[in-house]
Amino acid sequence: MENQRKTGIRIVNAVLLAIVSVVALAAIALPSARAADLSAADICDREAGSIFDLQRNQAYPAVATEDLKIGIALSACREAYNQHAGGRTAFQLARVLDKAGQKTQSHHILGEAADHGHALAMTNYAVLVGEQGDTKTEFALNQKAAAAGNILAAYNLGVAYRDGMGTAANGRLAIEWFERATLAGDGVAAFNLAVILDEGKLVPEDNTKAARFYRLAVERGNVDAMVNLGLMLETGEGVVRDLPAARAVFRKAAAEGDAYAERKVAELSGASDFETAMLDKTSRIK
Repeated sequence: MENQRKTGIRIVNAVLLAIVSVVALAAIALPSARAADLSAADICDREAGSIFDLQRNQAYPAVATEDLKIGIALSACREAYNQHAGGRTAFQLARVLDKAGQKTQSHHILGEAADHGHALAMTNYAVLVGEQGDTKTEFALNQKAAAAGNILAAYNLGVAYRDGMGTAANGRLAIEWFERATLAGDGVAAFNLAVILDEGKLVPEDNTKAARFYRLAVERGNVDAMVNLGLMLETGEGVVRDLPAARAVFRKAAAEGDAYAERKVAELSGASDFETAMLDKTSRIK
């Protein structure tokens, strides 16, 4: 299909790779939680658990990157790490160090957490080695992380099989891994799956199935999927041609700031043929 968009980036856990200002690290005492007999590992879990980490201590709510209290978290996680508390603690220490701007030390400890088999550490460390050109190690790490249930790794395997990064390109396996990530709620995975089916380069073209996944990605807020679904509705490719519905989905993308969608809204709004007038009464984008 003309004007298709695709997303070919590796997903990076923002909690580790966000660019942040280096903050002053004050040596402060652990909070009064010590009085409640919490160990350093417990406090580290409480102060630095990631929402993306299925292996985190579920007794405590996840902490967003912007909410990390570096003094408390760094003190607790470093103490727990020195007590050899394991892969989860190493990952959490790496996360806090990254937030504090100590990238070199963070990357080193992240590698240790990956060696300990921590799934989220493996997929994040995979990104780092991939950026250094070692796509085979990147692929192997994502395989291990995905086997442990990490959805970011599943998405990354979809990209790897689609683009032939660290392995041979394989459309069937790309779809399989994108489907796993889609089932876990990933809208970008649903979009990329639709593009593979839409293009018909890696697998036989299936526009009907592509449209279904575009709709799913649209429901999850993916703007590129809105544009591609709008084009299918406009031309009748894989779906019943529906100009009012096409215009509506283009409007949705335009509201998100997409310039191409804005042009399509203007183009379709200028149409005044009988078909458009009649369809306007009965069709709505879902």
